Amino acid sequence: MAETGKGFDLASALAGVPRLDTSGGREQIEYIPLERIDSDPLNFYALSGLEELAANIELIGLQQPLRVRENPEYPGHVVIVSGHRRRAALQKLADEGRADLREVPCIREVPAASAALQELRLIYANSGTRVLSSAELSRQAERVEELLYQLKEEG
Repeated sequence: MAETGKGFDLASALAGVPRLDTSGGREQIEYIPLERIDSDPLNFYALSGLEELAANIELIGLQQPLRVRENPEYPGHVVIVSGHRRRAALQKLADEGRADLREVPCIREVPAASAALQELRLIYANSGTRVLSSAELSRQAERVEELLYQLKEEG
């Protein structure tokens, strides 16, 4: 696996993986009710700093939409690809009476070709947006290695 002096280098590890973007059309923002936005059970990152993030959102608003994909287990629901912390902070504010935050701006991704690619999207979306613990870095490196081997076997 690709390592640097600072730790695991996810960008280098993913260099040979086909495009991880949402090719296939223009992305559009869609407003989705909080109760229809589900966490990804494969998300192993801690939801830390929620008080600070909620205060930031309350002061200046949500600056970046959540990135989601269809939830095949629950029709009408979506699964978070990127934005677990933002969703939790928004839920906290909505529970405190902010009715204007009960619908969340989201970018709906085109379905990935495989479950492995979906999980790589989750990891890639989270790897550069937060300070990771040693345990999270280790888990991330392990999962990326496993997923890259799986994608190689899938062709």
